[in-house]
Amino acid sequence: MNSVWALLASIALIRTTLYNYLPEKLRLYISARFEEWTRRFNTDETMVFKDYQSSKMNQLFQAANLYLGESLPTISIPRVTVEKTENVRNLTFSMEKNTEMIDVYENIPMKWKYFSDYSQGMSKHEISWYELSFHKEYKSLVTNCYLPYILERANKIKERNRVVQLHTAARDFWTPKPVIIQHPMTFETLAMDGNLKKELVEDLDRFMNSKEYYQQIGKVWKRGYLLYGPPGTGKSSLIAAMANHLNFDIYNLNLSAVSSDFVLQNLLLSTANRSILVIEDIDCSIKLQNRESGIELPIKYQQQNKVTLSGLLNFFDGILSCCGEGKILVATTNYKDRIDRALLRAGRMDMHIYLTYCTFSAFKQLALRYLEISDHSLFHHIEKLLPKVKVSPAEVAGELMKTRDPKASTEGLIKHLEEKVNLIADGNSEVSPKHHSSLSQTSNCQVHKSSISLPLACDGASMDNVKSPGPKPDVSVKSKLTADGEGDNNFEKTDLVRDRSSRHNILQVIEDMEKELLSYKEAIIALQKKSCGTLNKLAGIKATI
Repeated sequence: MNSVWALLASIALIRTTLYNYLPEKLRLYISARFEEWTRRFNTDETMVFKDYQSSKMNQLFQAANLYLGESLPTISIPRVTVEKTENVRNLTFSMEKNTEMIDVYENIPMKWKYFSDYSQGMSKHEISWYELSFHKEYKSLVTNCYLPYILERANKIKERNRVVQLHTAARDFWTPKPVIIQHPMTFETLAMDGNLKKELVEDLDRFMNSKEYYQQIGKVWKRGYLLYGPPGTGKSSLIAAMANHLNFDIYNLNLSAVSSDFVLQNLLLSTANRSILVIEDIDCSIKLQNRESGIELPIKYQQQNKVTLSGLLNFFDGILSCCGEGKILVATTNYKDRIDRALLRAGRMDMHIYLTYCTFSAFKQLALRYLEISDHSLFHHIEKLLPKVKVSPAEVAGELMKTRDPKASTEGLIKHLEEKVNLIADGNSEVSPKHHSSLSQTSNCQVHKSSISLPLACDGASMDNVKSPGPKPDVSVKSKLTADGEGDNNFEKTDLVRDRSSRHNILQVIEDMEKELLSYKEAIIALQKKSCGTLNKLAGIKATI
């Protein structure tokens, strides 16, 4: 025992002598050599991950925080910090300072330690860091495999835990405080054609799993969807289901509120990766001319437009659209034919989805959700009535919600549909739609086409991209309007009338068109009278002045 104390005293004396009598450079050299000599006997190596590196958040520190926090509930550790904020779905766990835990990767123990302290200087602030210790023979494994694995797992944890938020544009910028979306709509509860729903979900999943494939073929990892069809057919609900399925934030863009093409580009650049950018009613938000429609845009609308067609095309797939990854663009419209074909091509709108009026397949999904029944003796009546009327899934859902009794609810819906059928028979409503389906070659999607009363033939360019499994239209109608709104309708007859039913449908459409034109004429006459009265009053005021 005495010999040990004597050895320690000798070491202390030698250390004091070295620091007091040896020059500083020589002391540092001896100290470095001594540490190098002792390191040969140390088998561990340590990596340090600071919370901030050069005033920027260290991604490895954040990733370690998420990765280790996921394992904390399953291991024994004295103290754990637990949090829950409104921006995350689940509880978050983190280590207390000056604690350690062991993680096992490929049967190799990895020792993690968490430290926290306050910085020195005038402005004191808390600094945190992790220390990772492992056997030095596994340094290559840690650097090339373990750390990338932590980054990948952390990204998945972050995506899984975050809540879906809605961002809106205000004064040329996205609002700094997005709103949390709590829309309950999912693909399981969405009333939609079963085959079309399946194709859409498969397309979304295939896109999300194709990041490496897009890089391999040299394409930007993004996707575009066009949702079109009559109002109330579920376009907004479908967007909510897409966001919940992917767990993506929604950026809702109103083009009429964008001041210029430059601002439009900046908004695109500031959208986050793995998000959905939505442009609702793209044909109504700004007045963009369809260059192939034959309709010239009035000069006043050309002057009012702040976003140009060229700017919108560059926004969809220009060089700036290459910035970021995993972005999805969704545009909606009630009238697809009003949109310029350049906006609809593959690469901008990759998949065109037609949302039609309620079909029997969609009704059965609604009945299962609202009434918890998959079949009923009255279903065959509804199956016969639905093709005869234009009724949206939202309208059907409203009828089913009136009572939870399956029989009473189904009878109420039948009564509602029969009333609509009677109105059509009396000529007080629109002619029932004819539902057709076609397969779009450019989008590889089941696209449903609906002719309003009179089947309309597509022009030659459109027919190149559409294959119709149904019968060819009976009538081809082309209409060209002038800039002043006056029309010159030219009807080209191709097997115009083949039976009495076709003649009845055509006459009904013509009568509806005549009624609509007469209503426009009356409105114009009333506006003209009002304008003349106002002009007379202004002239009187001017005369008195």
